[in-house]
Amino acid sequence: MVSDTREELNYRHQLAMARHAIHVALENCQNPIVSTKFSEESAVFLHLVTQIKADIPVVWVDTGYNTRATREFARELTQTLKLNLKRFEPLDHTITFPPALDDPDHAEFTHEVKIEPFQRALRTLQADGWLSSIRRYQSAHRHSLPTFHTASNGVLKASPILEWTAETVSRYRQEHELPQGPACFDPTKGEAFRECGLHLTA
Repeated sequence: MVSDTREELNYRHQLAMARHAIHVALENCQNPIVSTKFSEESAVFLHLVTQIKADIPVVWVDTGYNTRATREFARELTQTLKLNLKRFEPLDHTITFPPALDDPDHAEFTHEVKIEPFQRALRTLQADGWLSSIRRYQSAHRHSLPTFHTASNGVLKASPILEWTAETVSRYRQEHELPQGPACFDPTKGEAFRECGLHLTA
């Protein structure tokens, strides 16, 4: 019984802190956006944020390498949550086999298909705030990140569910009967728990 109570209190605390962080971010931005890649648990953060600000622009960098399942999930979730979706894709990019991680061309590839489109999205939408769904357990780089920080471009980056565990994410998804997305192919990562570059430049 004590264990059950502790787990419930921790869940409610994490949920309350995430909502508070979203409110704080929105209160300190004029043009906030939320990013997504329509991966397995993307519905969780998009639902959490749009319950507070329904019309927030949802930026999706469509690298061109997404599977048919991911594209279908993006379409369905956009309709279900009534997302204000803003899709950005690489400029003049020819689809090719992604360079290996140790290939000198990999950094330029990452910039071309992901970083440049996202930076263009921020400029186009005149965003001064970015809500991200990153969590500490996802990579070594994220272990020491703060919930709020100002990126090099001056944009306030907020990570409201940074402290959430995989169990918290799963419970929220089940409680709100949200769909689980398909496995997402990211051509810039190359391996699990590796940063794609987007969060290294912000």
